[in-house]
Amino acid sequence: MEHEVQVGMEENAVPAQNGSVADEIQLERLTLKGCVIPDNTELQERILKAPGDVIVGDHSRIDYGISGYDVFIAESCTLNGDVIAEGDLRIGNFCEIAGNLVCDADAFIGEGVTIRGKLSVMGNLDIGDNVMIEKGFDARGDIEVRNPMPVILYILLYVLTMLRLEHEEEIDRFIEEICEDDAHPLMLPSKTHLDESRLQVQTSIMIGSGCRLHGQIRGEKATVGSNTTLFGSIRATDSIAISSGAEIHGNVEAEHDVVIEESVRILGNVEGQRVTMDENATVEGVIKSIGGLTIQRKKR
Repeated sequence: MEHEVQVGMEENAVPAQNGSVADEIQLERLTLKGCVIPDNTELQERILKAPGDVIVGDHSRIDYGISGYDVFIAESCTLNGDVIAEGDLRIGNFCEIAGNLVCDADAFIGEGVTIRGKLSVMGNLDIGDNVMIEKGFDARGDIEVRNPMPVILYILLYVLTMLRLEHEEEIDRFIEEICEDDAHPLMLPSKTHLDESRLQVQTSIMIGSGCRLHGQIRGEKATVGSNTTLFGSIRATDSIAISSGAEIHGNVEAEHDVVIEESVRILGNVEGQRVTMDENATVEGVIKSIGGLTIQRKKR
């Protein structure tokens, strides 16, 4: 029953550099630019589980559910799974959610949203016109129709707008004012495609430390944090950098540089214009590098 709410290779020995891939990841994070998978994120069988907030850019297709603290999903997105927010939840206009929505605080559901499951809200519910909820809803707080957008959600929308326009100076100033710790949201930029086989974005992608992911990673530039495990390959139109202790169960392919730090294990092939790897890294496949292979050795 449906409930409608109408309202050429050579080996060189060189000293290890002082800067690390982790430093590069942290620097990229400060601008909130591109796709960011924060530390300790897990892509489980049916859900993408983040340790903190989640922001999904407009016109994205995610063939998983999403779990996080505050969850913001911009306009015209499709998600094939449950959306679980331990804090506030905002679903932008004309999104389609093929699962349940569970929110432990306040929720805002935009105009024209379709929810194939049940909506459960512990706090207040602001809801737009022409919302379809197939399996009903339960809201413990007040229900308002077409209420103004809450301030915190407007802030998140502002960040997404800055991302799209790439106003780095405004983003930096804005983040300095509102961020009080090192926590970083999971950021999926506009037009992200995530399914069982791949994560594809039109920007750079930064994967934090201690993550566990599967599928093929596709982006302009890729950085992988320490002790992250990826059951799949990475391909970038620019460069790829992999931090210490990471394990890649697939190929690593970049059109420019590939940097591999110590104790990294790559079970497939590595290909790049230039490849730099630590002497204690392991590549089980073939290394192809037109510009040469550099082996970094520590000073003894």
